[in-house]
Amino acid sequence: MKATETVKSALTWKIKKEKVFLKRVEKAKKQGKPMPVFKPVRCPHSESVCIRYDQRSYWIKWDTMTCRLATMNGRVELPFTVPAHLQQYLGHRICSADLCFRKGRYTLHIVVSIPKPVVTPSQEVIGVDLGLNRLAVTSQRHFLAEKRWKEQERRLFRLKRKLQAKGTRSAKRHLKKLSQKQFRQRRDQDHVLAKRIVEHATPGSTIVLENLTNIRERTTQRKSAQQRRLHSWSFARLYLFVEYKAQARGIAVVRRDPWHTSQTCSKCGYQHRSNRRSQSLFLCRQCGYQLNADLNAAYNIRDKYLACLALSGRSRESGPTCHVRRAIVSVLRG
Repeated sequence: MKATETVKSALTWKIKKEKVFLKRVEKAKKQGKPMPVFKPVRCPHSESVCIRYDQRSYWIKWDTMTCRLATMNGRVELPFTVPAHLQQYLGHRICSADLCFRKGRYTLHIVVSIPKPVVTPSQEVIGVDLGLNRLAVTSQRHFLAEKRWKEQERRLFRLKRKLQAKGTRSAKRHLKKLSQKQFRQRRDQDHVLAKRIVEHATPGSTIVLENLTNIRERTTQRKSAQQRRLHSWSFARLYLFVEYKAQARGIAVVRRDPWHTSQTCSKCGYQHRSNRRSQSLFLCRQCGYQLNADLNAAYNIRDKYLACLALSGRSRESGPTCHVRRAIVSVLRG
């Protein structure tokens, strides 16, 4: 199952990369530049892939905190422990599970099904503007980010650049550790950011996010630092974190096209490129309305969703229509 998922992901990425390469070739022909070199997608491989269990190949007893797993040598029963911050999910109906092995320790990632919360739909709609400088700005005038995150990224980049220039064995070992550290650091930042976005919304409300799909193909960044930040931006994972955290509180999450939201005045509706005077300053050329540029974009994202509802005549959704699935991690002992 894990192998088929990996191959499917690689083939999807291969098709996407081939389409982008054809566009690059056409662009190079029009501009009279040399043809770009095509780099094929490499075959995925893993030395210790996680094992996927379904409801027929394992079971969990919450009262005794034991699990029974199917192995090559028959079924094995083991006790396990659950971290304190995941104790709230004990006792729910189990779904699938992944058995992982890392640094000499086995962990079982259990997916449980939680009934959707019963909440009353509210009229509150919150627009969220996502960006690289300010990671998230809501229409409630909340700037959700920490300054130390940028400094952590810069420090890791400088350290990786020094190690790559050195090129020794110890430097390569250190680079491998840094890549794992950077992955965990960015994932933690996405968790914190998603949690803060959901905390500022009341149950039954709607969160409107930007649809940033294919933003890397649409945006042309000239500076290398901006390109590096853009290609390392994990907005898809942030979407996933916001959606499942919002489902647990009965909050609906929708996406809208962010086209011209940073150039349009949220007060009079006038749209022009020069309205955004700088990264943080928005000043309307027509009515003189002035405020933070990211906050203005958050207002426009919210208003765009409200306008779509008014045109279609539909009501706001109150939240998820199915059970919420949440993953918990248990540490196996023995």
